[in-house]
Amino acid sequence: MNKPCFKDLVARELFLNPGDTGVGFRGEVFGTLLGSCVAITLWHPRRRLGTICHFVFPFAPGLSDRDGRYGISAFARMQSDLIRNGVHLHECTAKIFGGGRMFASSSSQDIGARNIAMARQLVADAGLTVAAENVGKDGYRRLYFDVESGDVWVKFDWLDGEQEDEIL
Repeated sequence: MNKPCFKDLVARELFLNPGDTGVGFRGEVFGTLLGSCVAITLWHPRRRLGTICHFVFPFAPGLSDRDGRYGISAFARMQSDLIRNGVHLHECTAKIFGGGRMFASSSSQDIGARNIAMARQLVADAGLTVAAENVGKDGYRRLYFDVESGDVWVKFDWLDGEQEDEIL
């Protein structure tokens, strides 16, 4: 695997805010910043098409099938994007990121852990296996999803020089 050129990734970045989902094609790069939120990427290797979500909570307190802030509805939007582009979900590679613990004293309210559990359940319920993940731990991470290759670069060095960047 080639070492990423982060300047190139940043130059092509389509930034996702919390609650956003996106679908892209070769040459496009999605980027986002994750704390306790979780991103799921689904990538089709032959079509070089990918979709990503950035959800904040595992599920809505009421009925909400369109709000991307919640894992269940965000994943449903991703599946709709795939169908709209003629891609079968079971042909995709799934990866999960985020779910960091943001406050050391809040273990019973650990929203990051609940988001990770929801992401894993959504992927498993869809009949997919998780090809790679970088989840949990303390603090933030920044990621870039390159739709051309399906690679996801997880960066920590912009906050903490002690943590290694990863390419998954």
